[in-house]
This record gives sequence, structure tokens and C-alpha cells, in this order.
Amino acid sequence: MKKISSYIFFMLVGIGTIAAQVDRSSYPEPGPAPEINIGDPVTFTLPNGLNVFVVENHKLPRVTYSLVLDRDPILEGDKAGITTLVGEMMMGGTASRSKDELDEAIDRIGSQVSVSATSASASSLKKYNDQLLELFTDVLFNPAFPQSELDKLKKQFISSLTAAKDDPNSIAGVVRNAVMYGKDHPYGETETAETVARIQVEDIKSYYNTYFKPNIAYLAIVGDITVDEAKALANRHFAGWQQGTVPHHEWPLPKTAAENNVVLVNRPASAQSVIHVGYPFVLKPNDPDVIATNVVSRVLGGGSSGRLFLNLREDKGYTYGAYGGITPGKLIATLDASASVRNAVTDSAVHEFVYELQRLGQRTITQAELDLAKAALAGSFARSLEQPATIARFAINTELQELPKDYYKNYLKNLDALTLEQTNAAAAKYVHGSGLQITVVGKTDDFADKLKEWGTVRFYTVTGDPVNGDAGNGTPKTE
Repeated sequence: MKKISSYIFFMLVGIGTIAAQVDRSSYPEPGPAPEINIGDPVTFTLPNGLNVFVVENHKLPRVTYSLVLDRDPILEGDKAGITTLVGEMMMGGTASRSKDELDEAIDRIGSQVSVSATSASASSLKKYNDQLLELFTDVLFNPAFPQSELDKLKKQFISSLTAAKDDPNSIAGVVRNAVMYGKDHPYGETETAETVARIQVEDIKSYYNTYFKPNIAYLAIVGDITVDEAKALANRHFAGWQQGTVPHHEWPLPKTAAENNVVLVNRPASAQSVIHVGYPFVLKPNDPDVIATNVVSRVLGGGSSGRLFLNLREDKGYTYGAYGGITPGKLIATLDASASVRNAVTDSAVHEFVYELQRLGQRTITQAELDLAKAALAGSFARSLEQPATIARFAINTELQELPKDYYKNYLKNLDALTLEQTNAAAAKYVHGSGLQITVVGKTDDFADKLKEWGTVRFYTVTGDPVNGDAGNGTPKTE
């Protein structure tokens, strides 16, 4: 008994000694960021110009097909809304199947098929791969474009646009873009009930016949499939797709504004103001600064730890949430910061937005903020890898955006290696508190005069048109 007691005693002393040597007052130092084993896609090009990427992943018996069309932005003019309807019209039935028959066939094998004006995707269990591809290519190559479907979709579209005219957030987005880019730019034109009503079946067919071409298409095949199987399927189902000449469009790049522009939309019944503060600029997705600007975005307005949230909600109590960030773009990048606040504090909220942008551009990011942003971005990236569509997107983005071949494999390493100096340099380069477009939708009588200190005030309608007679200081007409 004494021997057992002595053994227990010395064992407890040993455990206590080990525990005493562990410092629990701080988190352990993180290990080095790993290289992500995504898998290198095998690429090949069909004679019709279709670029195909194959990523084998045999963990689950599923196969996903993701198709992207690489076309320039287009201006739809007095029939704005065509591109919104194209995908749904293609899913409205084929030459051999009605919409109901198509939907039933897709549901029968538990698959998913979707189409938009610039993309399409399909996914199913491996055992249904042949049936899936037969349905997918039927949608892609044999759409019927029934008039009855267009009539129904237009009615729904117009109804949603009518509802959006009463939604301050929708109004703010429409007006922000219309004023920032101009209505003669693809990013600034506005869909209205009138433009949608003008759309005819022939307009949908014309878009389809012009832009659905294999020579501007990228197809990613991801999942439980071998390269040889993928090549055989691609040749069997996609080689007959006829290539064609696709028009090229060029659009003006954004210019730095000389002064702030205050854009107001009057909604007398609004109890809150929707605020957007930002500007366009040039930052392409393959720019070496993009990872640093991702971190800057996170520090500025990426969730509850962002400066905007901590300032406008936690400190000032102006809003339930304030967010913002930088979005790179192949043509145009944007910085946008936004929140919905009480009318009475609209001018104060704008002041805080400008203050945070100015402060961020003055190299004020701390090591703690950098570490927190890195951790959040790394976690988000890791979680995204659980979805097959993410792997497909990575494969296509690498080609479309002209990224380094190992961009995604080394993303975590490059994020981890980012220094505080590099991050603050990116903030100073891309973030500033002048040349802003300040868009506000709300009861302008409560704050219009107070916003004059931030720039010339102009009033606009809910569709982004200047209010008649407004010269920057006049009284707006009620919408």
C-alpha cells in the first residue's frame, strides 16, 4: 500500500512539475504557413479554342463542371437587363425538353445546373456523370428561348425593380454607380422597368449567338475523374461547339477626382440614411499589392474587428454595423465603405468615414491589427477549399487574371510573410480621404446643409438622374 501511495505521490509531483513549466499566459507561437496542396490542374485546349482544366480529387464521388466566358463588359443601352435574363432564359427549356422536363431530369439525378450571362456550372455524383453532361450541354447548346418564359421573367424582373425603388440600399447602389461611372459606362447603366419592357426574344438570342463561344471559354472539371476520362468527355460533349468572332469593347479607366462629390437622394419617409463613401481606381487582381490590400481591407471594414465597425458602432453607436474594403478588378477597382445610420447623425457618420480613411492612409496599422487580419483571411481561405467550386474558380482565375501558377498554393505563405511596413505602404498608396464620392440616401432635409463641408452637394433621383434645376445648392424635389 505504501509503495502504491509513493508511486501516486511521485506521479502527481511529476505532473505538477511539467504543468509548472508550461506558460499558459500567452498563446503558443504559430508555426510556419503551409503550402496548400490544391493539386496542379492538367490543361488542354480543344480545336475550337475551349480551354479545359482538370483537377483530380477522389475524396468524394462527385464531379463539378464550371464554365466561364471571358468577355469585355458591355453596354446594354435602352434594353438594359438583357444579361440578367440570359441565364434564366437558357434554363427555360431546350429544343427537346420543356422547362418542367428539364427541371425534372436534373432533380431526378440529384444534380445542380445553373447558367448566367458569363458562366455556367453543373455538378452531380460520379455515377450520373454521363446524364449530367447530356443535360448540361443540352442547356448550353440547344436553348429554346420560349416567349412564354421571357414574358414571365420580364414580369418578375419589373416587379423586383419596382420594389427596389423603395429599398434605400438598392437605391444607394444604383445611384452610386450611375454617378461614379456615368450611365454610358457598363458599370453605371441602370436597369429600369422601361428598359426591361423593351427586351425581346431576339435580343436574348443575339447575345447568346454573339458571346457563347468556345474560343473565349474556360472549362474547369474538378472531382472524382481522371485526366483521360475528362479528355474523352470534353471531346465527346464540347468539341462540336462552334467558335466565332467575339466583339472587343474598351472603356475609360477611372480618374482621380480633384475634390469630393456629395450625392444625395431624398426619401422623406426614411428614418435612416444609407451612406456609401469611396472611389474607383486601378488595381488589377494580379497586382503584387493585392494580398497587402486584402489585409488593409480587413483592417478598414472586414467585420466586427474592422476600424469602421469599432468606430461607428462600438464607440459612437451610430449604426448596427459599418463595413468597407478594396475590391480589385480587371478593368476598375473600387474602395467602398458603407453603413446605415440614424438621420440625425448622418453628417457625424460621414465625418467618421472620412476620418478613418485619412487615418488608414497615414500608415497607422498596428502589428496587432495585422496579425488579426492575417488570421481572419487565412481562416476564410482554408474554409473555402472545402468547396469543389472554389478549386474550379482558382484554376480559371489563374488563367483569366494572369496570376502566377503557384498563386493559390503559396497564398498562405505570402500572406504570412507580409510585413507591417508592406501593409502600411499599401494603405498609404491606395487609401485616402479626399477625392471621395459620398452617396447618401435618406431624409435630406435633416442633413443636406451639414454635408456641404465635405464637397459640392447634388441631388439625384432613385435611378441616378440629376434632379431638374439642381445646381448643387438647390432644394431637391421629393421622389
